[in-house]
Amino acid sequence: MTKISIILGVSVVLMLFIFLLVGHHRDIPDRVRLDRSELLGAGSSPVGQIGVPAADSQREPVKKAAGAPAPGRP
Repeated sequence: MTKISIILGVSVVLMLFIFLLVGHHRDIPDRVRLDRSELLGAGSSPVGQIGVPAADSQREPVKKAAGAPAPGRP
């Protein structure tokens, strides 16, 4: 009789845990849909979210190391 009550008790606790886990995460698809529509609603796209690097003309030239030999041309 003790083994049956332990199995039933563990089953009840497991079912309660699953019920709470599913109930807690049930609204996630709606939140994702709202966030996505909010981002895409203003005419922006995932491509527009990517930052463009600065132009090469604004970068400083690379300085040579002090002990590096100059490149020779054949």
